[in-house]
Amino acid sequence: MDIISKFVETGVAAINLRTLAAFVPILDERKAEIEKIERKTFVYDDKRRTRNELDVYYPLNSTLTKGGKTPILFFVYGGGYNSGSKELPEPFSMGYRALGSFFAQHGFITIIPDYRLTPEVKFPASSEDIRDAVNWVCANVDVIGVPSIPAPDVDAIFIMGHSAGDVHTKMLSLYPPVSSTVHARFKGVIWSGGSWFMVDEKKRFRMEVPTMQYIGSQEQQKEREPRALWNALSDEQIKDHPDILLVRAEREPDWLLLSWEEIIPDIEKRRGEAPQMIIGKGHNHISPNWALCSGEGEEWGEEVVKWMKARIN
Repeated sequence: MDIISKFVETGVAAINLRTLAAFVPILDERKAEIEKIERKTFVYDDKRRTRNELDVYYPLNSTLTKGGKTPILFFVYGGGYNSGSKELPEPFSMGYRALGSFFAQHGFITIIPDYRLTPEVKFPASSEDIRDAVNWVCANVDVIGVPSIPAPDVDAIFIMGHSAGDVHTKMLSLYPPVSSTVHARFKGVIWSGGSWFMVDEKKRFRMEVPTMQYIGSQEQQKEREPRALWNALSDEQIKDHPDILLVRAEREPDWLLLSWEEIIPDIEKRRGEAPQMIIGKGHNHISPNWALCSGEGEEWGEEVVKWMKARIN
């Protein structure tokens, strides 16, 4: 984290590869410990040939739900809508391996699905892919289960998305054509480092080209951004929405800090109370996920674990 703290810039393009490179030697040094966590890969949609797999990480010791089973955490990575993978190419392959292992070490079956990207697909296909991964897991508990730990508990599923993955996760629970077809009822959603709105009427920022390729025109962005979807929900839908945990880094880009300023009162207005929040101290937009299993900057992840455990006990 000492190296990360020296990065003055906060823009994603400026700090992305520098941040990943800073963690590569740290995670490589801990590779043997990280890989003690068993990982299996499954195809969740056999109608497609690519980007249709998910990785499952198994705890050595499960956190038990009330039913004596193992809770599940889905993680949806980001990548600006047009990049990203559950396993990045070398030398960065340990990044999400470490994240999956971290939450598995804390007792959660952790699942990281791939999903299709723009320009191959457009809104809401990425969220539909994630929905399909969740539904496949719910229908295939016997397939993904292992004899060494209690069975997966599909009544104790959490989902966390980061950056563009955060937006896909928001749409998964806020966009009725998708949310109404998710078989699971999430115990909680963890929204980490993603946009709340995409069209800034004050013109303080503009969305990048991949966002427009995926979400659509400016008018479509106004209709499809998470804030608009949230405001369009009925009072009953808001009441039934899973618990929300907001997460961000301390040193996010300006556009994301503007989203943060508005999401908190927007949620409080509809739900009657502010959501719980975690701020990753010393982190930039990229570093929180990569810090997990590094021994540095993991506190935010520990807080997420506590928040989830409070909802299954």
